[in-house]
Amino acid sequence: MPLNARLLDMQETFDAVKGWLTLYGLQVVGAIVIMVVGMMVAKAVNRLFVRVLRKAKVEDTLVVFGGNVMKFLLMTFVIIAALNQVGFQTASLIAVLGGAMLAVGLALQGQLSSLAAGVLILISRPFKIGDMVELAGGTTGTVEAITILNTRLKGFDGTVMVLPNTNVFSNKITNYFASPTRRIELVFGIDYGDDVPKAKEILLRLMREDERVLPSPEPGVWLTELADSSVNLTARPWVNNADFWQVRCDLMEKVKEAFDEAGLSIPFPQQDVHLKGDPPVKVAA
Repeated sequence: MPLNARLLDMQETFDAVKGWLTLYGLQVVGAIVIMVVGMMVAKAVNRLFVRVLRKAKVEDTLVVFGGNVMKFLLMTFVIIAALNQVGFQTASLIAVLGGAMLAVGLALQGQLSSLAAGVLILISRPFKIGDMVELAGGTTGTVEAITILNTRLKGFDGTVMVLPNTNVFSNKITNYFASPTRRIELVFGIDYGDDVPKAKEILLRLMREDERVLPSPEPGVWLTELADSSVNLTARPWVNNADFWQVRCDLMEKVKEAFDEAGLSIPFPQQDVHLKGDPPVKVAA
């Protein structure tokens, strides 16, 4: 190609680039500025958001999740603003993103329900890690982990149970460690012929002698039922949560020994059967 033709092509290319820069240069520069400044502002806002959550003593799991969501929303806003600056039709992009999010939401409806329930659990805090709880379907154990989607329990036999947060939050939650103290309720049956005041005295003495039983509220004993086979006495001492099971077992053993020594019986269920025979037959002499 002759030199003049090459120079002419280069001149035309230069003029085209110059014209494009004249037309779109400021828009491109503006988009770059929006991206740079927007990313800096988004990071600052996200850090402030996370700091506020931590000062409010929100669970770490929720802080991380909230920070990620906030970061995603801010970056999406910055990108859309930059694209709009260069003349891109962002309305159609927003419509496509909205449709995609709707489709994903419908496909992951169950997971989103668990996610929402997980957020509510982390905000309301009906239990925390280390608490002994009874959750959906009578599942009982110690809380090992609380995530956005599920709650993990460790059973008394060492098994690990993972429950979706939807099931956890939509059912009754019993937290045995919500209070530092807990009441023990023990029912002892004695025979109808036994001395009730003596039995009550023994129960009160054994509870007061145990140093783990709290003096306030004061332990008490009541006659609560005249059952079919026994007179039932209910003993109610208060203890610290950590002592609950050991004190309960120890008291049952001590009561059995004390009742045996005092001659008080603990009757088993029984039923009296009375046979009614036919009247005697008289034989004629």
